[in-house]
Amino acid sequence: MSNEILDIETALRLKGFNFRTSSKVSGYKSGIHKSNYTGISPDFLEHKEYNRGDELKQIDWRLYGRHDRLYVKKFEDEVNMRWCILIDTSASMGYGDKEYNKLEYSKKLSATLAYLLLKQGDSVGLAAFSENNIELIPPKAGSYFITPILDKLETLNPSGSTSLKDPVLKALETYRSDATFVIVSDLLLETDTVEQAIKLIRNSRKEVSLFHVLHPDETEFNFSGSIEFEDLETTEKVIVDTGSVRHTYRERVMEFIEKLKQICHENETRYVLSPTNQTIEKSLIQIADK
Repeated sequence: MSNEILDIETALRLKGFNFRTSSKVSGYKSGIHKSNYTGISPDFLEHKEYNRGDELKQIDWRLYGRHDRLYVKKFEDEVNMRWCILIDTSASMGYGDKEYNKLEYSKKLSATLAYLLLKQGDSVGLAAFSENNIELIPPKAGSYFITPILDKLETLNPSGSTSLKDPVLKALETYRSDATFVIVSDLLLETDTVEQAIKLIRNSRKEVSLFHVLHPDETEFNFSGSIEFEDLETTEKVIVDTGSVRHTYRERVMEFIEKLKQICHENETRYVLSPTNQTIEKSLIQIADK
């Protein structure tokens, strides 16, 4: 397994930050999230990596034998935040060269965020989506769970059209209890469609953060001459005199971005514009607390 999509240097720099929600949590974990439970419950649920101060009697020695690392058992009163990272794999996400490819950037962002969330003791699941298709890994806790997440991310390739509503509905079926959703997408959709998907999540009493991943070409449009452009999802082609449309194009893109920001603000959703020439650290730190 390759760890190229995990930005470990960024993860180490963000180690002192917390990724959390403002509302109470009804799951299971000890740590930074507020719990609705009090007292001690004997109901064993999952594991977390051993930290200094944890009780030695809670160490799972069988797990140590398999992984050569110390993990302790977690109980129901130890409240854990569940996260669902939804990553767009539609054909338009394949735009860009290797360094600034939108899907590759999204993979690295998702992998690094998942690593940080698991390290802080949360449960993390992954959902890759396009059109009406969604491949979903249910949430689990424990640092070791980064392996199947990375393995899945490495297999993802861009294909199909962009869709958001149906993948969100399917993910909500899996995440029936408290959870925070993270959407990583170029959002090349009608803004009404994006708003509908966000409202589905918010009406389910779940929080959501949105990483809007765009290639610099899509915002700056620094092309010259007449160029034939092809829609990666419909294969439709059009010849454009780039100089004559550049100003109008940039205005429309900024209007689109501002509309998305407005929608997110009105629906208490965190919006992060993440151009692929921006560091992963700069994107992730916008949803982090020191």
